[in-house]
Amino acid sequence: MAMTVAEYAKHFDMALHLQSSTEETIREHARMAREAGVAACYTNSFWTPVVAEELKGSDVRVGTAISFPYGCTSTAMKFAEIEEGLDLGATAVDMVLNIGKLRDGDIAFVRNEVEGLVERTEGKAISKLIFEVCYLSDEEIATLTHICCDAGIDYVKTATGSQGFPTESQVKIMHENITNPKTKLKVSGVPRTFTMPATLWMIEKMGVSLIGTRSAAKLVKQYANYLAESEK
Repeated sequence: MAMTVAEYAKHFDMALHLQSSTEETIREHARMAREAGVAACYTNSFWTPVVAEELKGSDVRVGTAISFPYGCTSTAMKFAEIEEGLDLGATAVDMVLNIGKLRDGDIAFVRNEVEGLVERTEGKAISKLIFEVCYLSDEEIATLTHICCDAGIDYVKTATGSQGFPTESQVKIMHENITNPKTKLKVSGVPRTFTMPATLWMIEKMGVSLIGTRSAAKLVKQYANYLAESEK
């Protein structure tokens, strides 16, 4: 049985991370996310209170991105940004990992950042860790997925959308190394637009629970039209 439009919409996080965004651009983005009924609406942390205002009373989560897009701010700054975002109304938090420290083999550092994210969001917001898999080996992807599962992260996420696009193989490695039933898989990356058939393939065949894309509202509309045509 096909997913309903509402079910399909909840497989999307709708993100807008443009430096040129004005307040009205952000408000329009949040209104579109609300109308489409997606899972969450993401912006950079500065705009969190604006998004929270536009989404008030809806079931669309207020998403904020931490240390976006490079993950190279200090751990203390990341934790402060998380706490500020929660105070401003964030209910979903995506933090970018310091990839260089993972590649250096500093697992203790990585665990500290991941566990700190979980600790600060637990009971307050959904936690997601962004990998940027285009810079990682298969072994590093597997290791990081295990660290996230051990910490109890809600979602492991492929990429920021500012660098490279994850391959099917990399998504499969993440999925196969999820060992915690709480932890789910989110796919995002360049290109920022997805075709509707590709999204259905990821959801139905690859174990993907969430897809992060600026084009979420358009995809939900396309799916609604697809179902309407199918019923004729």
